[in-house]
Amino acid sequence: MSRTKSILNTIDIILRMTRYNLKIIFANKFIWFLLGALVFYVGLNIIYVFSEQVSRVEDLYGVFVFCGILLVFYPTVFGIQNDQDARTIEILFGIPDYRYKVWLVRIALIYLITFVILLGFTALSSFLVIKMPVFAVTYHVLFPVFFLGVMSFMVSTMVKNGNGTAVLMIIFGMFFLILQEPLETSKWNVFLNPFSINENISETAWKGIVRDNRIILFISIIVFLLLGLFNLQKREKFI
Repeated sequence: MSRTKSILNTIDIILRMTRYNLKIIFANKFIWFLLGALVFYVGLNIIYVFSEQVSRVEDLYGVFVFCGILLVFYPTVFGIQNDQDARTIEILFGIPDYRYKVWLVRIALIYLITFVILLGFTALSSFLVIKMPVFAVTYHVLFPVFFLGVMSFMVSTMVKNGNGTAVLMIIFGMFFLILQEPLETSKWNVFLNPFSINENISETAWKGIVRDNRIILFISIIVFLLLGLFNLQKREKFI
């Protein structure tokens, strides 16, 4: 009986945390970033649909990545500041280890929402523009999106200011974009497009480069997440 009660209490806590974090995620300006991603996606897809040139999956990949970045930008960059402005940060630090659970749930929800929206975008483009492997495209798009999202979270725990974090992430983003061309076929390219196969590289070698790139991004995501959670230990710097 006590075990059943404990399970029910855990479920109730998870549901409460989910509702709370959904309110935080969808609060303030997130809706504008969502609308921005939607307008950008619809606008480019209209161009692709009525374009005389045949659209390619590698062209749409960049569209999906940009939309994903717009979706994760606000909640990861301004999440800490929103907690501070609403004074909920004091409550989070008042309960041992609670802040970790809240932020892990929040990040999971952010990426779940992003995944569902991007999956819808790729499925719609597959129907309207060009046939593509919907789940495979969405899977690869999530790597740079998650990388930049978790990096934003980590930077926000150090800067503790949404505007400052936004400026730094824009600088980092521009830096990664500048490196995109010289690192076009390198495993170190954050925005590596797995569907843009270089003619001078064999298919086997290209698969190896893509695999190594995804491993590097995945490890970076874990490291950034752990560093962000570690920074949350410094209570005096947030309150």
